[in-house]
Amino acid sequence: MLTQLTRSAHLRKLRTINLLVLITFLLSLSVGVYAQEEERPDFSLVEYKNREQYSFADIITTKVNVMIVTSTTCGSCISELKAMSWIRAKYRGDMSVTAVFVDRSEESRVIRYLEYYNFDLDQILLDPGGSVPSRFDAHTVPTMIMFDKKGNERFRKEGFTTGDESLISIQAEEVMYKRKQKAGRRTQHAVQATEETQAKPRTTGCASTG
Repeated sequence: MLTQLTRSAHLRKLRTINLLVLITFLLSLSVGVYAQEEERPDFSLVEYKNREQYSFADIITTKVNVMIVTSTTCGSCISELKAMSWIRAKYRGDMSVTAVFVDRSEESRVIRYLEYYNFDLDQILLDPGGSVPSRFDAHTVPTMIMFDKKGNERFRKEGFTTGDESLISIQAEEVMYKRKQKAGRRTQHAVQATEETQAKPRTTGCASTG
């Protein structure tokens, strides 16, 4: 009888220890997730039209979210912003596009530039202090970063050349519709070139954000 009681007490003790271990493990996971969310890069920038303040959370929607770090002094930036205006129209309702201008010149010059080109984008933010390049590791302009609806980075591309529209569309549809498209030979070369330059701090033809 005593042996049976001892075994029961021992089993209860083991269950208690296992429960405490499980609780400790779950708490460590929650703390880890919280810390990861706290460390996510953020910013507070002015939108050039409505003059409202925008944070990173404000540009993340239930769609594919594209952020382009750009400048008025970069020739390839104009081509990319025109292309992204077209791509946004193609996937209207499924994609949002935000341009972040990192010019350190007078704001009036940036506004004249934007009024001249009149890009069709969701937000155009002004970042003369360079908070976005430093926090999102964007060393050149243009740098395009694609996020999913949770704000997770899914694709990044530095520089822009004619034909990159196809590559961007393929990447966007993978995120939007969770399907892969077969790329043509030209797009395959673009994918390969992008992969080869991902680790490089600068891309030929782009201006430095530093």
